[in-house]
Amino acid sequence: MGPRSNLIAPMTPISLLHFLEALSWATVVFVAIAGYGALVMGIGSQQRPSLPLAAIAGLGAVILLGGCLNLLHAISHPAKIALIVIGLIGFLLRQPALLPTSTTEPAQIPTQASSRWSLPVLVLAALVFVLRFGASVHTSYYQHDDDYNFYLAAPVKMDALHQYAPDPFSERRVMSSLGGNYFLQSLVLAELPLEDVQMADRALGLLLLACVAAGLGAVFRLKPLQRALLGLFLLLTPQLQFNLTFVILPYALFCGLVFLAADADELESRPILQALLLGASAATIASFKSTYLPHGVLFFLCIGLLHARRRGSAAGLRTTLFASLGCLVVLLPWMIASRGASGTWFYPLLGKGYQYSAYGLFPPPSSGNSLKIIVKVMLFNLPLLGVLLAEWFWCERDERTRVLAALTASALAASILVGIATGGDSVRRYNYPAILAAILLLYIAASRRANLAPSVRTRSLEGLSAVLCVCLAIYIGFNSWTHEYAMTFKCLRTSLTDFRIEPKTTVQAYAAMERAIPAGPDGAIATVDYPFLLDFKSRDLAIADIPGAASLPPGWPSRSDGNALAAYLLSQHRRYLALTYKPSTLAEVEKREISELADHSTTQWIQSEAQIRLASYRQYDQLIRSRRHLYDGNNLIVLDLATPTP
Repeated sequence: MGPRSNLIAPMTPISLLHFLEALSWATVVFVAIAGYGALVMGIGSQQRPSLPLAAIAGLGAVILLGGCLNLLHAISHPAKIALIVIGLIGFLLRQPALLPTSTTEPAQIPTQASSRWSLPVLVLAALVFVLRFGASVHTSYYQHDDDYNFYLAAPVKMDALHQYAPDPFSERRVMSSLGGNYFLQSLVLAELPLEDVQMADRALGLLLLACVAAGLGAVFRLKPLQRALLGLFLLLTPQLQFNLTFVILPYALFCGLVFLAADADELESRPILQALLLGASAATIASFKSTYLPHGVLFFLCIGLLHARRRGSAAGLRTTLFASLGCLVVLLPWMIASRGASGTWFYPLLGKGYQYSAYGLFPPPSSGNSLKIIVKVMLFNLPLLGVLLAEWFWCERDERTRVLAALTASALAASILVGIATGGDSVRRYNYPAILAAILLLYIAASRRANLAPSVRTRSLEGLSAVLCVCLAIYIGFNSWTHEYAMTFKCLRTSLTDFRIEPKTTVQAYAAMERAIPAGPDGAIATVDYPFLLDFKSRDLAIADIPGAASLPPGWPSRSDGNALAAYLLSQHRRYLALTYKPSTLAEVEKREISELADHSTTQWIQSEAQIRLASYRQYDQLIRSRRHLYDGNNLIVLDLATPTP
């Protein structure tokens, strides 16, 4: 975890007003998103869509619109406000129903009598939602190596330049995301400060999750108590919030993919639209983080196979083709922008772009001991295999239950593929939303089996799946690494205060540093702790979050000295170098990275990045001693690479 902000403010009337304002604005953005979905669903239909369906479809529509605005460099404040207003009008015009209306209720499902426990469990689920929703306004931590040096800066730069701007020296710009997540963050930041940026994932994700949980209960014909328990399990199980990477919204969307594939009430008569929505939703998830693409694509391929088996090969082919089309349409604007900004249509499937391994200087993440990687990845995914076997052999074998098995199968296969591609690094984090959804939704399959074929055995299976959900929630919530439950209460307390990411003195120091960089055609490259404090409007500033890990051709000269680096940066029209640097920086970097290199249990990805950092900071140290200083203060340095010192 990264360090907590230096500002720990008390709770005041103004902070409470901002708390309510932030929650209200997030709700407005969510309603506007659902409005776009309602408009999409209204094409050629007089039926009111359900709120879960409208929200899922709306996310795909908004990400597509965001990609088009990004291509036009038109993500301005007026454009964002107009987009939200149009969505609100669409919501008012179409007025989505709360839940899908059942028109295909099977005769064999027994009367769903209510239980005296239904209301208490539902109230408990609502309390959990309110607690987590309130805790989404501010976070009590940021991850130093991810959030501070890029993830906070990306939406700031998008707001400043009206696009997901090129950053060819940023590894995360190339590898992490096409930019859909930053566009949603910019919608949140249209009326809220940077301190509320995580609400794009956590607040919008929780709102969607609550809607989808209710929709799943209706689509799978669960009894009232089962619906309440499903909502409780989905909301009570925390998502691993290691940094500002989107996890809650993708998790809700993976549950939403199941809803789309199983929603016979609203979509069975419109198979082409259903397939398009499946593909668009998979693309939406992939736009948040590149490692999520295989899970969504494999899911709609599994649905295509399921439709081919149940409805005929023509139906299966139609589902696959139109889902692929929906996926491509939503991703294409972002991919075009990525090709121009990062040198690849989609990392790594369609090229490595400006990532370090494209130049052959250091081994790529997937290299290393192949057997060790495969064993590590396979062992991690064994629980998913158990869930898949339970859904396939012990649960109902109707089409809706097979949809649940499709999510588990796709999550299992994609987690293995992604795990191997990343060299076994952070297997859980890169696959977490899909894995969590697949395991928790086993409860639906078991409950549906108990409803359709009541017996001691099926009720026992339902009970065991509920126990699994509870154990998973406890295991993740009390995880010693992230302390999710404790962090929720800390974030709620922080959300009620006048929280600021950085103190005023730090902001002033960065402003002073920037003033030392001459304005003009020559750009600067910045390796600083807080790039989100930079003014990207006034100067051409490129972020080098992990210096040397991404660069324009012919590549960062990591194997050479500081003079070679200066010549390379000057050839790329980067005359100025801004650094967070103090006398002990090189010694600290050498100690950390040499220790990392000596630890052979780490992945090749970590090993390569350790070598890159070590080489780059040694070059920086040489440049500090050989180039003119335009600014030197507050542990910040600006160098003129074109002017040597005596």
